[in-house]
Amino acid sequence: MAIDVEIQDENGASIARYDGPPLGHQFTKLAPAASACFRFILPWADATFNEEQIKVLKDELHDAARNCPPERLAELKALSSFLGRATGAHVYVKFIGD
Repeated sequence: MAIDVEIQDENGASIARYDGPPLGHQFTKLAPAASACFRFILPWADATFNEEQIKVLKDELHDAARNCPPERLAELKALSSFLGRATGAHVYVKFIGD
């Protein structure tokens, strides 16, 4: 099963859904253990990030892309691009696990 990702408003209503390459269980293994946000994306759980955390997560995805296997690069780039759409106050990104 893939991890679903949504941009949501403050009431939890979906604004946009990620439709890039599927984020499978292996995706979460790309997170460095010392990451502030990325490491909390789990295949079996939900994680919600606020406006400031999204900025940190985007930086962590960029850093992970420099060291990831080439076959995983498309996932990181597509997700980072999607997160770029999550701007403004009261906008959240929610990762929805299995």
